[in-house]
Amino acid sequence: MTGTTLVGTGRLVRLILRRDRVRLPLWVAGLIGLMAVSASQVQALYDTPAKIIGYTSTMRDNPALVIFAGPGYGFDDPGVGVILVNETSLWMALGCALMSVFLVNRHTRAEEESERADLLRSTVVGRHATISAALIVALMANVVVTASTTVLTTAVGYGFAGSLALCGSFGMVGVAFAAVTAVAAQLASTGRAALGLGAALAGLAFIARGIGDISTSWLAWLSWSSPFGWAIGVRAFAGERWWAIALLAAFSLAVTAAAFELSVRRDLGSGMLTQRAGPARAPRWSTTPLGLAFRLQRGALLGWTVGVFVTAAVYGSVGNQIEQMLEDNPQLKDYFAALQGASITDVYLSTALRMMAMLVMGFSLSSVLRNRSEETAGYAESMLATATSRWWWVGSHLVVTVAGTVVVLAASGLGVGLGYALVIGDAAQVPRMLGASLALLPALLVVIGLAVLLFGWLPRATVAVWGALAAVVVIGIFGDVLRLPGWVRDLSPLQHVPALPARPWQTLPIAVLGAAAVVLTAAGLVGFRRRDLTGA
Repeated sequence: MTGTTLVGTGRLVRLILRRDRVRLPLWVAGLIGLMAVSASQVQALYDTPAKIIGYTSTMRDNPALVIFAGPGYGFDDPGVGVILVNETSLWMALGCALMSVFLVNRHTRAEEESERADLLRSTVVGRHATISAALIVALMANVVVTASTTVLTTAVGYGFAGSLALCGSFGMVGVAFAAVTAVAAQLASTGRAALGLGAALAGLAFIARGIGDISTSWLAWLSWSSPFGWAIGVRAFAGERWWAIALLAAFSLAVTAAAFELSVRRDLGSGMLTQRAGPARAPRWSTTPLGLAFRLQRGALLGWTVGVFVTAAVYGSVGNQIEQMLEDNPQLKDYFAALQGASITDVYLSTALRMMAMLVMGFSLSSVLRNRSEETAGYAESMLATATSRWWWVGSHLVVTVAGTVVVLAASGLGVGLGYALVIGDAAQVPRMLGASLALLPALLVVIGLAVLLFGWLPRATVAVWGALAAVVVIGIFGDVLRLPGWVRDLSPLQHVPALPARPWQTLPIAVLGAAAVVLTAAGLVGFRRRDLTGA
């Protein structure tokens, strides 16, 4: 029986590898490259015992840093490997998890929604072959990441056992969330819902691990309720606990078995969580293209707004501790002070706002690309068959994207400002941080304009805008560590926005970025007006 349900798995694996021959290697290469660069730079930066001790003194027992870096296993007897784990483990695990979520959703629930799965299942393909093929490819991708990063980390000079434990832990987190997404694909009714569910579960697991790590009460168990907590619990370079990796493997197998079981309890194309029926008559506001665009995106807008606000509040709540945190690390303190020529606290706040802007950029791109997903699903043809013009259809989603970006960006500024204001007792910080966050809007509009340009002229290449987001993140976070030349840094629009509140307001770069966004968007709209509609 099992052999019958898996018929065609090998052919589907080859099909997935062919379809993702560009997308998947970019994910894998990006993760490998990030780990390789981090390993070499950490070793170069912390090349003396004094620097290592200074680092651990800064990071030890600080709740804000524990949330984003881990509890600091091995800080009692620190080495450069312990610093590498603290700097990379959680973020590499999150990267592997997101890679797996996108991959498995794309080749399971999204295939059913586009009805391509019906065509595949009409051939000699078993019921479990689709899920199995997606999970096998996800496993292969995470194994490649694990093996490559282990070899590179060992080659740089870290111990083999610690390197294998570190790289194996975040690779297994990727495998675990591949299985979680396979279950989400059985529960959700649409590809977007399954993707949102998988990503939300990854985010909740990340937050649960953070709460557990900073808690000294009964909530400490949350660390061991999350795959991210298990990955940190491997304790690479600090007395490796290999059974934690075995726990991740057992979890993955159990969740995979659950996905197989759920798949036989539903009809192809349907989800186990049925969508509730809407009202018999639509509100008048939702009968226009703009109202429909808002209705389609309001759930995502609400989720992003709440998530960004909470994350920003955490950043803001430690703003008053930054100078004290850096007292034991004079090298880092001098670096921050020299970076902007401003107070360390203002530099930290401006850095936090830029990091939040990178996060908001993810919402902006997912929102503006809704046009492309509507086109490939065939819904655009139905809309444009009415009196709705092409520009009005695209413009409606664009208005929602820009307005939503303003809302989410404002939420980041309010979060940072409110968190900082509460700890220092100064309510004036709220409007100050709100204004500083909104000053970053033109940079985000440029990226939105780039997405519209690609959608208008090269619709099949719109996935490249996610590469642009990755480049912005790498330049913004790792630009100094990687010692990137000036012309490379200038490729990021965030580099041209005044870093408020650490630097004064500048009108010219804001105006130039705004003009560039208008030109890119207008060119994209002209391109869409002139081209034919295309499928996936």
